[in-house]
Amino acid sequence: MKHKIASFISTIGHPLFTIPVFVAIVMFMNEELKKASFISFVIIGCIFLPLVLRMYLKSKNGTYTNFDVSDRVQRKSLFSFIIPILIVVTFILFKTHQNTNLCLSVLFATILVAISQIVNLFIKSSLHVSLNIYLSFLVMTLNFNAGIALLLFTGLLGWSRIVLRRHTLKEVLTGGGVGLIIGLIMIYTEGYL
Repeated sequence: MKHKIASFISTIGHPLFTIPVFVAIVMFMNEELKKASFISFVIIGCIFLPLVLRMYLKSKNGTYTNFDVSDRVQRKSLFSFIIPILIVVTFILFKTHQNTNLCLSVLFATILVAISQIVNLFIKSSLHVSLNIYLSFLVMTLNFNAGIALLLFTGLLGWSRIVLRRHTLKEVLTGGGVGLIIGLIMIYTEGYL
């Protein structure tokens, strides 16, 4: 039973689900249709769809042990794929004069992933945890209580990653530390602190 609960939490807390849902909700609630569609396409269509497709194909053909890319060595190719895409998307957002906070949020997400790549040389930090902690800070800028709820959920997510043996406690805490530091820097830079 514990394993099933952990699997459910890990699935709904996957950053490939939580972040695109957040982007779509925020964009379509706060922007005109044309702008919301453009930004959603740039972020979801250019980052998440190619990443999901790559992870699916690589896990299906055996290059990745699993969809989460839980092997530290296999993560190197994941980082080398996603970081250039994040850089290009960040550039596009700045170049098309999107909202400064949006541009900075994607820039800091790029920095978070780049730092995670460096950390991966030593320990396989939890990207589930780091990205969802970072996301909780983004949510806090819009709705403090919802952000706190996501932060608390991320604690459960960390527990699920340990139960599923995708990470150790040290790896979850390392991911949490990366997400916390980048999240705090982001909200300070954007003027929320």
